[in-house]
Amino acid sequence: MNYIVNTGCSYGVMFRSMKEFTNGNSNDFTVIDLHCDSHGATYQKRSVIYSISKLLNEGVSPDNIYVIVEWSQPNRLFVELPSEFCGEILEQSETEPTFILDNTFNKTEETIDFIRKYKSLNVVIGDRVYANIEHSDLSSFDNKQLKSYISTYTKNSPINNKPIDRFETYLTDILDLQNFLKSKNINYSFFLMNNTFEGYLDDLSHRYIKDEMYKELQNETIKIPDLKTDKLIKDFSSYLSHVWDLIDFSHFHFYKTDRFNYGGIDEYSMEKFGHIAYTSCANPWDIPDDGCVTSFGAHPHDSVYIDFFIEFVYNKIRPYIGELEFDFTDRWSKTKHNAIRL
Repeated sequence: MNYIVNTGCSYGVMFRSMKEFTNGNSNDFTVIDLHCDSHGATYQKRSVIYSISKLLNEGVSPDNIYVIVEWSQPNRLFVELPSEFCGEILEQSETEPTFILDNTFNKTEETIDFIRKYKSLNVVIGDRVYANIEHSDLSSFDNKQLKSYISTYTKNSPINNKPIDRFETYLTDILDLQNFLKSKNINYSFFLMNNTFEGYLDDLSHRYIKDEMYKELQNETIKIPDLKTDKLIKDFSSYLSHVWDLIDFSHFHFYKTDRFNYGGIDEYSMEKFGHIAYTSCANPWDIPDDGCVTSFGAHPHDSVYIDFFIEFVYNKIRPYIGELEFDFTDRWSKTKHNAIRL
């Protein structure tokens, strides 16, 4: 049995997306899908290390494991919540288990052996509870002490977690997971939600958050501007530069053009498919009368991930899953987006 271990944020849906676009095959493989909405690099690192360690302890050979990681944005915190406040979250009846997909990419079971999710945005790893503290929905918690803890932490997070701190944690998480996988002789592929490596301005903000960028994206033909004259994430401290030099970029899959080197899913979606990649799966009430929903983080249609997979990942993972046939009939249908939950 081969195991594909997949993680990421809400953009980490590469294998969940397969359901409507391939019938899979009869090969002996299983997908462990760990992606969790709004979670960042520390979650991606820990979810893989925790799950891979379980597989290895059960006797699975490293030769039978392949890891796929979609790295999210560097601004997302991953905070352990005090266990004494987390009784309601640790109740298994309130949590969503890990999706296990079979060789036809259908959900075959749900298990608490790996990661559990509480109301999408919180995760349970073993007997510990974590959250992206700045994305927590306080209304979802009954415990007043936990609400107070989260509110206080969120209020102080800009002080205790400055942009440079988040950049350094982000690259360190990538390096940590790379080194773990290499130490276990496990093959892997990394890619980005969008270009988190270049496009930074002197104040550590990213060009993508500027109003000018949003206006450019609303043109009929989308062309990401030149980011090569901007700063790289590694340019803001000597520590970042040293960690950057230790990362093995040969395991990353980037969408590259003459204007940028480190494109991810968003850049690929926008320039390859245009606005339909985003409007086809958006809620009707989210689409303005005079424009499109296209923006970084707006979430493209599931079918886009399949194209990215075919172009960048398929040949790497083929020895683990075998041959697949893909069918893009009626590809932009809303019912083919997030279909695994239907």
